[in-house]
Amino acid sequence: MTALITCPATSQLTEDDLVTLSLVFPAPSRPQLIELRRVLKNQSASFRTYSSGVVTFDTDAMLKEVAFKLSAKTAERVSSLIAQGVCLQAIATSPLKIPLTGTDRISLRL
Repeated sequence: MTALITCPATSQLTEDDLVTLSLVFPAPSRPQLIELRRVLKNQSASFRTYSSGVVTFDTDAMLKEVAFKLSAKTAERVSSLIAQGVCLQAIATSPLKIPLTGTDRISLRL
């Protein structure tokens, strides 16, 4: 059975989501987060469909794509985000400030 996740197309990350994202993607792994956002934004991806303001992700297919294009570790991180309720569409579309070094958290770019 295929697991589907739906998110409103206009989803935004909350402060709690940003904390979770910062913990799941520590500074050394953040280049993978940047690449993950590119994968999730790909509107022609077979794992992503849009209808009536809602984006649906086929999680099994998406995780396989992430593991193939990025790494198995990144796919594990995405699974962790999904388990914690972070919206994939919000990750793809929220304007983020992603520090690649140091201890600064990921934040919304204003």
